[in-house]
Amino acid sequence: MASSKPIQCEPCYTDKINTEADIWCYNCDAGLCSTCLNYHKRSYDHNTIDIKRYKNTTRAIKTECDKHGQQLNLYCLSHLMPCCDECIVTSHSNCTGVTSLAIVVDKTKIEKSKESIETDIKSILTLSEKLVTNKINNIKTGENQCVSMKEAINEIRSGINKHLDHLEEQFCIETDKKWNQEK
Repeated sequence: MASSKPIQCEPCYTDKINTEADIWCYNCDAGLCSTCLNYHKRSYDHNTIDIKRYKNTTRAIKTECDKHGQQLNLYCLSHLMPCCDECIVTSHSNCTGVTSLAIVVDKTKIEKSKESIETDIKSILTLSEKLVTNKINNIKTGENQCVSMKEAINEIRSGINKHLDHLEEQFCIETDKKWNQEK
């Protein structure tokens, strides 16, 4: 069953401001108010959900042992379950790998963060590869355009030279005609 206690906006709470969250960010595992969400969207491409929908999908996490009524503060790695001090003595005394529940939760958060970082790195690598490919294509296009422009300049120059040669030839012919007439 979902808790009726309102979820606080994590960034506001960090700044010692009590603001109720409107959105839940799955990547950050934190609530955000509408103001903080605007800043968050500009910085991150995270999966978010309306806080009401999030509350309806979450189940209450047990913090007390059903058998002994004590707080669950240990974790049995052999049985993969949280335990209270009494459970360890009565049911898990022969189990190896009993550790603090807080350490297990922290390791889980670290693994989740690691997966998120790996996903972000893969996205950055893909984007970088696309940028490199685009840059290579742009350089090739630029080189092709440069060669085309040089060829066009040579063609224009060749055309101008032909025209000047033709004019020179015409001028020489005209000059010879005039000179012959004057003689």
